[in-house]
Amino acid sequence: MRVRIGLKKRSIFCKIFVVCLVVYILYLFLKSLFSNNNNKDERCIHSEPIDVVYTWVNGSDTKFINDLRIYLNNTQKTNYLKKRFDDKYELKFSLRSLEKYAPWVNHVFIVTNGQIPYWLNLDYKKVTIVTHKEIFKSSYNLPTFSSPAIECNLHRIPGLSKQFIYFNDDIFLGQPMYLEDFYTPNEGFYIYLSYPLPSCSANCSWMFVGDGQCDRFCNTVNCQNDGGDCENVDMNKQYYDNFQYTGIKSTRELLEINYNKIKYNFFKNINNSTTKVKSNNTINIENSTNNYSNFTLNDNFVSYNLKKLVQKPDKGLVAKIVEMHNKKIIYRDKKRRKWNFKTKKIIDAYSESLQYTHRLFNEKYEFKTRKVPAHAPILIDRKIMENLEKKFEKDFFKTELNKIRSADDLQFSFSYYYFLINEKINKTTEEIFDVFDTDKSGTWSDREIRTLLTQIYELPLSFQIVDHFETMLLNCTEKITKNDIATPLYERYVDSRLPTISKELVSKCTEISNILKNRFGTEQKYKFKTLSQVDGDFVTFVMLHSNISEVVSHLDEIRSRPKKFICLNDDLDYIQNGENEFVKSILYDFYLSLFPIPSQFELPDEYRNKFLYTDDLNMWKNHHFNVNVLIVCAILILIYFTFLKTIKKVCCRYVNKLFC
Repeated sequence: MRVRIGLKKRSIFCKIFVVCLVVYILYLFLKSLFSNNNNKDERCIHSEPIDVVYTWVNGSDTKFINDLRIYLNNTQKTNYLKKRFDDKYELKFSLRSLEKYAPWVNHVFIVTNGQIPYWLNLDYKKVTIVTHKEIFKSSYNLPTFSSPAIECNLHRIPGLSKQFIYFNDDIFLGQPMYLEDFYTPNEGFYIYLSYPLPSCSANCSWMFVGDGQCDRFCNTVNCQNDGGDCENVDMNKQYYDNFQYTGIKSTRELLEINYNKIKYNFFKNINNSTTKVKSNNTINIENSTNNYSNFTLNDNFVSYNLKKLVQKPDKGLVAKIVEMHNKKIIYRDKKRRKWNFKTKKIIDAYSESLQYTHRLFNEKYEFKTRKVPAHAPILIDRKIMENLEKKFEKDFFKTELNKIRSADDLQFSFSYYYFLINEKINKTTEEIFDVFDTDKSGTWSDREIRTLLTQIYELPLSFQIVDHFETMLLNCTEKITKNDIATPLYERYVDSRLPTISKELVSKCTEISNILKNRFGTEQKYKFKTLSQVDGDFVTFVMLHSNISEVVSHLDEIRSRPKKFICLNDDLDYIQNGENEFVKSILYDFYLSLFPIPSQFELPDEYRNKFLYTDDLNMWKNHHFNVNVLIVCAILILIYFTFLKTIKKVCCRYVNKLFC
């Protein structure tokens, strides 16, 4: 009876255990299902996780300030770096905005020099502190106070996702953020650009550099010697106007804003030998309505019939006429006013590093105008970042060596964006052939050739164009030895005169191959879409000054129309301590008005981290681990000796039963 009752109890217990196990598994499944549906937008369910990376430093930390003084020699730099590193709780509220508007983010990595925010919840599974030691290739370059040097190593964070979003800590979200704000399969990477890059010199915009015409204002080192336009050009040559003009005999006075007055005369009879100068410049005096020119006229009506711009052998002031008539000078004067407020503000190492990086890209790729990246988060692909580092290996090395932000830094977002834009891949003739071989037959049909011609020549296609292209194919067929391939069915029209056009034939035909390579030989390596002038549409960028009323006005504008990405940049005058403290209070109140609810990244208000440096935390963890190991070992020893006695007793019983 006792055995039966025991078996019944065991079977009942097993059934209860199985039922509980099934209920628990069902609970976990339903929990995961509903939590995914409630917390994630359909657009945010990605096949690959997306992490977020912040860079942060506590500039008011005494140890940090002492380390910084080693690399600084004067008070001016110290005041400048107070702006760069002063902590106003930007990271704390940026994380609140991230949790509110982008809960789909997989993990957050905060890169520091070893500091820990006292309010950060280190036990939260979605956040990790990463030190510079973990990502820099060489410890010789540490400590560093240069954000470009740190940014160049972000892709080496251990455990980081293949693609990650990089935030500056002074950027927070004002609207929901999705991966589609940075990348879509159809359009590729979204590139957020702001205003044009400031001029390389006072009177030379980058748009005039490398444009094929020599500009003496651009013929400087900072402007890369006008992109080589002034090579083999004698800057002392003299020119004067030479065109047909019928009207009043005059002594003209040409005036341009901010330029000295230059007077010159027109001469009727010129017998000196002249040299024709190639020029596309035209000057329409009759229909001119510019306010750049004033004329003093007399009433003698004459006609001049000079047709060309000629070089004058004698030296004099007349040489400046051509330059002053140049359309770019007029355009330059207009643009100078527009960019003036930008260039006055951006005079620090950031601006200089932008110019330096732009010059590097001119050397690597081609001379072109470029824009400054907007102050917004940026999606980084680690593989692309590795390719960028290989392309500019020496410049990465130099940037990492700089202890503080310097003029010869590789500017991070600018270089990444324009690497995406400028990288090309070369396609072979065989690859181009396959693109138009839509039926994958290995030969071109008449229909496929027609499609090819529509993408090479302007429409409508004339009979002469088609006939000329077919003639080139026929000529190559006669000259080139190739393997015989039968023409597939339905490849030729009834009246077609073409033989089988195989891949081998096209690749060996120099004329056709050159046409294909010239038209389709290069294409963008990466898909992207540029979003220009995003300030005001997607991005709000505000420079905070020590003017209290101005700060309040800016913050109220943000409250009224919050954009997706908001950046509040510190430009306080640190001489005005009283005003600055008031500005900080206003700013903190502004943050609380937008994000009053603490995030899971934060400790409760009544708690703070015991350790503010990762070194101290790691020492405590190691000590704690060692103590735990000792305790576990002691317990195991006690268990061992306790069970050893029990085992001895059991063994003795069995021995006694068997042999005694």
